[in-house]
Amino acid sequence: MSWQHIYLNYDQESLALYANIGLVRRARKDIEANKVKLIEKNNEDYLEFNADGQQVRLPAQGIQAASCNCPAHGHCKHIISAVLWLQSNASLLEHSITDSNNIDDENQIKPLDQSNDSHKSDNKISTKQLETIRPLANVLTELLSLDASKLLKKAGKASIFKAYQFACSWQKNHLVTIEYQDSQIRIIVPESDTPIIYMAGTGFDGMISTFCTNQKMAIHLAAIAYLFEKNNKTWPWPIQYRQSITHESDQLSADEITLIKQIQQHICNLINQGLSHVSHNQADQLQLLNMSARSQGLPRLAAMLRHLSQLVELLAKRHFAVEEQDILLFLGQIQAYTEMLLHHQGEQLFKLRGRIKRQYKTESQPLELLPLGGRWWQSKTGAIGATFYFWDIEKQQYQETTLARSYKNDINFNRTMIWNSMSIWQTFPYMLMQKSIKLHHPRLSDTGELAIHGSTVTLQETGWNDNNYQDFRSKAGFENWSILSDYLQDNHLDDSPLNEMLILHIASSNKPYLDEIRQNLVWQVNDNDGNSLFLCLFWDEYEKLHIDVLKNFLETNNLPLTVFVNCVKNDNFLDLEPFALLYKEQLTGDIKTLNLDFEDFCHKSKKNNSKQNVIINNYLAHKKHLVENHYMTDSLSTLIIQPLLTILESMVCSGRLELFADQKQQLIAIQYDCDTLGLNTLSTVLNKILSQQQIAVTHILQAVYLCYLLKKTNYQLPIQLKDL
Repeated sequence: MSWQHIYLNYDQESLALYANIGLVRRARKDIEANKVKLIEKNNEDYLEFNADGQQVRLPAQGIQAASCNCPAHGHCKHIISAVLWLQSNASLLEHSITDSNNIDDENQIKPLDQSNDSHKSDNKISTKQLETIRPLANVLTELLSLDASKLLKKAGKASIFKAYQFACSWQKNHLVTIEYQDSQIRIIVPESDTPIIYMAGTGFDGMISTFCTNQKMAIHLAAIAYLFEKNNKTWPWPIQYRQSITHESDQLSADEITLIKQIQQHICNLINQGLSHVSHNQADQLQLLNMSARSQGLPRLAAMLRHLSQLVELLAKRHFAVEEQDILLFLGQIQAYTEMLLHHQGEQLFKLRGRIKRQYKTESQPLELLPLGGRWWQSKTGAIGATFYFWDIEKQQYQETTLARSYKNDINFNRTMIWNSMSIWQTFPYMLMQKSIKLHHPRLSDTGELAIHGSTVTLQETGWNDNNYQDFRSKAGFENWSILSDYLQDNHLDDSPLNEMLILHIASSNKPYLDEIRQNLVWQVNDNDGNSLFLCLFWDEYEKLHIDVLKNFLETNNLPLTVFVNCVKNDNFLDLEPFALLYKEQLTGDIKTLNLDFEDFCHKSKKNNSKQNVIINNYLAHKKHLVENHYMTDSLSTLIIQPLLTILESMVCSGRLELFADQKQQLIAIQYDCDTLGLNTLSTVLNKILSQQQIAVTHILQAVYLCYLLKKTNYQLPIQLKDL
């Protein structure tokens, strides 16, 4: 097999890792403008191209060894455009290589003439041709045949030591995800959000990743060693580094215990100094602790520290979006979690650590999927993304897949780009949300999510019909709000409603109105028993467009059938925010999907603010609804939780951990109420606080955490039952 075929294995993601997505787009434009020509193909060591006036050489070693005479340092669009040309003209290349022994120098391949219809057909690669062109050898077998001793000799002592540390950490904490795709192996490690790609035929030097030059050798070497160990093949670490690599996480290591103690001490320092006096430097220190927790195989703790760092940074800036009580409650959660880590081992400790990457398994049976809707979200730690939901016709359950970024600063990752330009299973999301699809070679994680890469879809001509909708309605979701109320109250402790989509089948709905007090749009939907559920959309900079799409839909005569909502905890309220719905079109009777986060997004964003004022005026006409209170009174929060948090907050904000006389009297009254209500644990902690002149930080955080647990059990539901 000719080495030229190596270049057919570079897909868009691997090219973007090699350079960046912007260069890939510019290279594609050069291909469309016919600026790339093959000028030398008979050399055994390289192919030579003229790409937009520059000389490019693609060698047998792969793209990492490619060169260009343009002034750009390192990777450039000319190299990428040469690779793309080679992929576009694969059939012509295959023919030319097969006959290369019969072609003399004067009969070299001519540049592809885009205007020649006879050559256009050669530009397309059929499935049969791909089977011939792509390497058939097992890429894993190739990787495992690498000479380990030569790689270690090439790496040097410093890189070997770092590689050994990485490999030990990954093996111990199960932090690596391996994906096998055609002629690629994708190795996803916790130190990066993008994969390391081993490309068939290019060897160790041809591996692609986004790591900087001084890290690549160590991390790539660790990745190869990890695969050796995973496939029961010994990796010959030098004797001074060799240790047994444990595959179990039975207990915390000495380094992990030290790190957890440092985190607890940092929390004490924050409180002793006073939350009102936090600085940017403390936010930076938390970020460093986050990185340490991540490298030690404690991803859940790392995520909590990253979020705490962001809260402290905002508080240091005196930002209106964060208050001292928010941080105090979160400090209580972190303190409790670190104590759990210190006092658990075995399987419980493994679960407490959390997981960074999911493991995926490819299934041979295709999935028949119907679109349910998509949701745009942002996590507490700053990650952003879009999750798309589908109904699995055979398994009678919903499936989901997610596109996400760790940080919200990527300007090319937004709702518009995701909906219209980004690829899920090599198809744009807006196309997936129109009709039913058949997903070939689905890749499911151990927790049930579908991977966005490695599968392909066939778009069907039909979508939802009455039969499959009735099956869906009978198998999933809620039709009675009384049952929904019980479900939400029974699952308050494990937060399961917050981690899943809720499916609500509605009987009827009322016209939405504006709640001026909470600054949200309220949409009342009813079940067959006359119970009312109040869905809400908050009126912030993003949801104005969200609200506009829903409002325009409800002004039509289309019939909403099923609403998909996200559960959000706001203060003492459990709010249900709709993000998509299934409806029956009035004219055709077809059942379709409406995505509030994505559809008409570009169109709505171009409208001026006067349109928003019209919407507000329309909703203000329904002010009579504002006098109604659809939430139950929360006496526990009024009598105990909020007064206690107010006292604790006043102490930790100032750093003066002593009670004033009036505060002491209030705590005595709260302790009496706790005894009356049977809240013995909280009463015991309050007794410790009352008995000390200088209150211990540990006791404050214990009381705060108990308040947090009580708050979780007392969220008010937006449900009004007819018989109450």
